[in-house]
Amino acid sequence: MQANLSQTSPVRVLVVGALVVVVSLLAVAGFESYRDLSTVRDREAELRQQLENTQHSIEQLEGRIERLRTDPATLERLAREELGMLRPDEVVILLPRDEGTSATP
Repeated sequence: MQANLSQTSPVRVLVVGALVVVVSLLAVAGFESYRDLSTVRDREAELRQQLENTQHSIEQLEGRIERLRTDPATLERLAREELGMLRPDEVVILLPRDEGTSATP
């Protein structure tokens, strides 16, 4: 009986070998899944930040739209600055720019 226990059977070797292969495959698959999950979480955080920035921009634009609808001074300022518009009673004097001379005498 002592000789029987010291010898390993081929079936036992195959079972142990198969278990080692299965455990190794599971470990590799688990590592890849963890890496993929980590990548997805990083991407989710990036997208959440982009969403927050976009929502902030939308709020700013909505505020600007509201000011343009309700505040005549804002509308007038933008018309003057961006479109160069004037009131009917205003006169504009355009002075030529002389690049060669300084502004102070």
